[in-house]
Amino acid sequence: MAEITTYIKTFIAVFVLVNPLEGIPLFLSETQNVPKEKRTAIAKKTSIAVTVILLLSLFSGKYILELFGIDLPAFQLAGGIIIFLIALNMVLSSDDSSKDTGDTQPAKDPDRIAIVPLAIPLLAGPGAISTVILYGSMGTGITHYIVLSGIILAVGLAAWLSLKAAVPMTTFLHQTGVRVLTKISGLLVAAIAVEMALNGLIKLLPKLHAN
Repeated sequence: MAEITTYIKTFIAVFVLVNPLEGIPLFLSETQNVPKEKRTAIAKKTSIAVTVILLLSLFSGKYILELFGIDLPAFQLAGGIIIFLIALNMVLSSDDSSKDTGDTQPAKDPDRIAIVPLAIPLLAGPGAISTVILYGSMGTGITHYIVLSGIILAVGLAAWLSLKAAVPMTTFLHQTGVRVLTKISGLLVAAIAVEMALNGLIKLLPKLHAN
């Protein structure tokens, strides 16, 4: 039961941090004069890129931590703090998008936005990558990685569906609706981040006391 709860939290954290809704404003602004087929292709390319980035983080993150000699509790504490700050920005930001796209100039070719900045860092940003590395490092069995891979694939599918349905979704929700959902999601991620950081701190305290 505890494992199921952990995987549910993992899905919620990754999904909310990727937050496919946040890619909609940029996607629409850069593809407004693009044919439907081209827009669908861009959405597909972006979702595949998000999935690949997160899968690479899942399978290589643990070895990166070992390479640099970083203990999991320390990474858990640092990751929780970073994710909390991102969530705080989601809640308090008055901007239309709470993440920095890294590119304020419109791209000449709409297809160029699919990877950068849409897939990374807008959707598969530091928070989502850190979360995947963290939860990936908390288990070693093949079942653990299969479940996490399934979660990442589900999030990638959600990103594709959101971008594909961007026009009707924005018409229905309007910009205000997208912002409200982002802020509510930010509160949820903030709670998960606090719990993550506290668990890391609790595990670190005995080691600090021993030193």
